[in-house]
Amino acid sequence: MLCGLALLCGDTAAGAGISGTQQQGGVLKVRRTSTRVPARQQAVSFSSFVLKACAEMPRGGGYAANTDTIRHLSANAVHWDAAAQRLHVDLSAARPSFCSSACYVALLRALELWQLHIRRHLPAEAWQALDMAEQRDGIGVWGRANANGPGFAKLVHDLQAGRNFEDVRLARPGDFLKFFWTEEIGCRERGHQVVYLGTEMKDGKPCIRYWSSNAPDGYGVKSTPAAEMHHLIFTRITRPEMFARAARLPETDEWLSDMQRKPFAYDEIRAACGIIPHAD
Repeated sequence: MLCGLALLCGDTAAGAGISGTQQQGGVLKVRRTSTRVPARQQAVSFSSFVLKACAEMPRGGGYAANTDTIRHLSANAVHWDAAAQRLHVDLSAARPSFCSSACYVALLRALELWQLHIRRHLPAEAWQALDMAEQRDGIGVWGRANANGPGFAKLVHDLQAGRNFEDVRLARPGDFLKFFWTEEIGCRERGHQVVYLGTEMKDGKPCIRYWSSNAPDGYGVKSTPAAEMHHLIFTRITRPEMFARAARLPETDEWLSDMQRKPFAYDEIRAACGIIPHAD
């Protein structure tokens, strides 16, 4: 991937700031074990691991949405180690970056943190499928997450790993969010993939705070007036264990691949991703 809005300001933003020291992403060994999560360990929201992952990411690093960046990331930041049967995730090497790469690396780190918490692991074939290889839009897991339109939301929907919705009043810090700078979705879109942090008032305007890789500096927190954001698609991962099915997805999502070639109506986006409509 090279509306009207009713905002609740205050409570949602409280405590949503990103803090923490810069750390390298760990290398997590993968074992073939059950992914069933004990009930007592499900109480911690996956969103908390997403926020922690964002806090561990480098700051800045530059923004560059091009093929060279993807090649660098897949060679140095996220790559499959066949000999060790593990996915190597190095946060310090994940720069420069762009918005969907930032959110994808944060997702991988959040999955690592979640595994450490529950003391269980996704199967090796799932982690291999999550590799950040050079994949065209709609091909593989990374190619789905990086696709135009609702790539990230469609991936989570197809894995049955969470839910998608559009009402900011339901959003919580740590939800993923795709929004668009215009009404266009598909081949003519200009969009931004981010991690939602909350809402706030700035200069008398309701704004949404988020973390992502933002032009021109790279990783960091930004606040954008809600009036400038179109078609908000929130994604909350509630069943991270369903990423165990990543290797079972069809190789290509033709619908997402078509996002590069033609425009799409939002009603079609909503239906394909199971998006819960705005609760007016």
